[in-house]
Formats: sequence, structure tokens, C-alpha cells
Amino acid sequence: MNNTVDIWKTALHILGRRSQSEYEMRQKLGQKEYAVEQIDDVINRLLTYGYVNDNKLAHLLFKKHVQVGKYSLNNIMCKLKQRGLPDDDIKDVTNNYASEEETISALKIVNNRFKSLEDVSQDKIYRFLATRGFSATTIHKVVQQLYHDEI
Repeated sequence: MNNTVDIWKTALHILGRRSQSEYEMRQKLGQKEYAVEQIDDVINRLLTYGYVNDNKLAHLLFKKHVQVGKYSLNNIMCKLKQRGLPDDDIKDVTNNYASEEETISALKIVNNRFKSLEDVSQDKIYRFLATRGFSATTIHKVVQQLYHDEI
């Protein structure tokens, strides 16, 4: 009995610092060397109460990363996977992400990195955005917008 209360308090303490995915909770509770059955019971209880909700967390993190405007869709997906979120939840969240939003993020990144485009070649912008995970289509749109606006 005491051990069940102990693991529950530990789980709530972990959640008090930041939201966790189910995977992250399992990892952190496993590090504390609780029995697998106890971890399963606590995870089920957390899921029942809605304290751990991978879909909700995926939406929250995706929205946060999009608002920051510093990441490509590929980078955001990698960040969500690193948090241990299921592929179905990641697909659910990213399905409605429009290419225009990614183009806006890429433009923002380029404008922050390069104050003046006079000395910057198109190739340099291509490489810069490609290393940040932007698709070739998005990069092409950005370069077209940047160099057509100057003409």
C-alpha cells in the first residue's frame, strides 16, 4: 500500500514540473525502479484522470512550436517524436498544417538570419533552410518571394 502511494506521489511530482507523454512517464518511473505492474497501474490512473494525454500534449506542443516560428514541419515532427508521442497523434496534429504557414516560418528565419540580402546568394539561402529541415518546395517559394520582392 505504501509503495502505491509513493509511486502516485512521484508521478504527480513529475507532472508538476511539466506535461509528460505516456512514454516519458514510463521512462521516469522506470528509472525510480518501481515494479512494471505498479507503473502500469499508475499510468492507467493518470490516463483515466486525464493527467497524461498524448493527443492533447501533441496539439499543445505543435501549437507552441508553430507560434515560435523557428522550425520546419520536419523539425517539429522530430521534436514531438523525441517526446515519445505516438505517430498517430503526430499525424493528427500535423495534417492541418498548411504549406503557407511553413513558408511564413522560413521567411521569418531568413529575415532574422540575414539582415540584408544584397550579399547573400540564393544557394546560401537554400542550404541554410535545407539544414533546418524545410522542404525543397518551401525553400523555392521563399527564394522566389525574397528575390521577386526586391526587383
